[in-house]
Amino acid sequence: MTELEIRDPDPDPHAPGGAEMAVGSGEGSDGDEGPYKNLLVPLVVVPALIVMVLVLVFVLFGAVAGKEDSPRENLDRVLNGGFNERKQAAFNLVRQVIEYEQARAAGQVSEWDIGADFLPSLRQARQSIAAMESDKDVAIPLVLSSLLAQLGEPEGVEQLAEMTQLEERLDPAREYRMYSAMTLGAIGARLGPAERELAAAALIRLLDDADPGLVLVAIAGLQNLPSEATVPALRGRLTSGVLEQRASAALSLATLKDATGAEVLREMLELAPYEAERALDAHKWPAPRVSESRCKALAALLALGRAPSAEDLRRLAAEDLDPNVRKLAAEAAAQ
Repeated sequence: MTELEIRDPDPDPHAPGGAEMAVGSGEGSDGDEGPYKNLLVPLVVVPALIVMVLVLVFVLFGAVAGKEDSPRENLDRVLNGGFNERKQAAFNLVRQVIEYEQARAAGQVSEWDIGADFLPSLRQARQSIAAMESDKDVAIPLVLSSLLAQLGEPEGVEQLAEMTQLEERLDPAREYRMYSAMTLGAIGARLGPAERELAAAALIRLLDDADPGLVLVAIAGLQNLPSEATVPALRGRLTSGVLEQRASAALSLATLKDATGAEVLREMLELAPYEAERALDAHKWPAPRVSESRCKALAALLALGRAPSAEDLRRLAAEDLDPNVRKLAAEAAAQ
């Protein structure tokens, strides 16, 4: 699987939703960090699905160890156990699904009985959950919907799409909307046409969200959700005044083999845009992230057949201050 990743430059606390991203949903102390900074929000990343689900569960519940109950026993405890039992069971269940998916991908037989006969139980468990009344009611439905979607159930995709539009009272820190969107993007390549259209539409709606973190997650996920509306929606972000957004859109378009963002990719090769944003906020775009961004831009241009001229490549290879850029440019020039 191709993986393009640029880690999140510290978001602007003055942008809409930025304060929440910068300090999280806690008491506002400097040590509190929202879900975006805890996860180092990817501007453009296609994560392995198993990693996505594992991150989701680690963040929601934390890693805990325990005896090996069966998937069905864990599912029962997720629904009927006490608080700690539910945490334990949720973690174990997701880990078992991960192991099942890994075994299946390797052509091996999993020790866990997770197949077509398990899906009705999982579906029924998700349907049996009472209506969500507060943010404390969201974690378990989100995990179950994610598992359904991962196992190929259209119902899970529909539920995740709905959860990208959770009300503020159910998702005051916007973390559950983010996890839903990230999971839809992560599983995009595995979805059938109808589910892919549904997931793409959900992420396209997020492009107009006031929260810049959600916008970035949506742009990232759309590179894995080609649909009739995906490319036009991403092209619309190329003129964003926010460098992170137009850069991410250009890279997502490149992944979809659309060269419309080539000019933005060339802009990303220069140092001036990063320096301009850093002049406004010293915490934005530290050197390692600038290096990542420039390398991704150059790699995308090469993949699109829009490489800089041979002269420019030789100049980058000989004179650029970034050794990563020099190495990539030298390899390109040699070819």
